Amino acid sequence: MNKEGLHDQAEEQDKLHRQVERASLFTHTSLTGLAARVNESESFLYALIDLMIQKGVIAPEEVIEIVQQVRKELIEKQEVAHPGLAMRVDGDEGGEHTPVNCEERWHVCNAICCKLDFALNAEEVESGRIKWDMGRPYYIRHEENCFCAHLNLKTKQCGIYQNRPGICKKYSCAKDIRIWKDFEKMELNYDFINTHLREAKPKLIDSPMFTDQKIVYKNEL
Repeated sequence: MNKEGLHDQAEEQDKLHRQVERASLFTHTSLTGLAARVNESESFLYALIDLMIQKGVIAPEEVIEIVQQVRKELIEKQEVAHPGLAMRVDGDEGGEHTPVNCEERWHVCNAICCKLDFALNAEEVESGRIKWDMGRPYYIRHEENCFCAHLNLKTKQCGIYQNRPGICKKYSCAKDIRIWKDFEKMELNYDFINTHLREAKPKLIDSPMFTDQKIVYKNEL
């Protein structure tokens, strides 16, 4: 295939990626709308409970007791409803940043920090410059090897360095015991790395068609 053909193919892939991303954003927006309706229903439900208590139909203690029982049952059956979305909210914490001599450590760590998992914030998602995991919105995207999708494995450089997530700009591995067993001696914490930063594989969830079916959560292999 000539250069022009490769360019056209890459362009089509970019268009497809954009459509998939737009579709995902639409889905998440729809979920947000559904959540708003649930919130409205809850308002009416709470109002009804308050009215029943005011009229002496039921005692507050009885409501609290039955709510706790139902909540416990939902948790035990893993039937708590949630959309599975994550969005990072950055605080004002300053914290002292410890500079790290990355170039001298790459031959040891192999940019292992680029395997760490974190959620993006709203601004980073909307910028369109940072890839997020479409199977786990809105976490930073990792490839099958568990490395960040923006990492160039040959150069160990970030492909979006100027526009990298804010959490990456503030991060320092100097005091991160997940990465270093001994930072000064450049001894990696292989126990954590081999357990938590290994090959990423899909997780399957059997979703029930009806509410009386039990949800089966399949552990990662």
